[in-house]
Amino acid sequence: MPDYIHHDPDRILYSLSEDELENLSNQAQSLWKDVCLVSFSVGIPTVINAIAELSNQETFQITITIFLNILIGIMGIALGIVFAIAWHRSHKSIKNVMDNIKARPKIELNPTTSNVGALEDLRGELKKIANQPARWG
Repeated sequence: MPDYIHHDPDRILYSLSEDELENLSNQAQSLWKDVCLVSFSVGIPTVINAIAELSNQETFQITITIFLNILIGIMGIALGIVFAIAWHRSHKSIKNVMDNIKARPKIELNPTTSNVGALEDLRGELKKIANQPARWG
C-alpha cells in the first residue's frame, strides 16, 4: 500500500536555515528571565523585612540587620530591573527573527502535482531565493 502525505491548504509552513534555528534555540532559553525573577524574589522580601523592622522600633536606629536588609533589597530590585530589561531585549530579538522568517516570499505548492521533476524545479527556485541578498525594509 503506498504512503500518502496529507495536505492542508490553510496551513503555512516555514523553512529555517541552521543559523536561524540555532539563534531561536539559544535565545528561547534565556537566562535573563530566571535571574530577573530570582533577583526580585530576594530584593522585595528583604525590603519588606527592613520596613517591618523599622516599624517595630520605638526610636530610629539602623542596626546591622536593617542595613543588610536594605542593602540586599535595593541591590536585588536594581539587578531585577536590569535583568528585566535584558530579558525584554532578547525577547524582541526572537520576535525580529520570527518576523524575518514570516516575511519571506510565499511559494504555493500544488498538492495535485505528481511529477517529481516539478519538485526538483521548486527546489531550484527555493535555492535561488535563499541565495538572494536579504532585503531590509
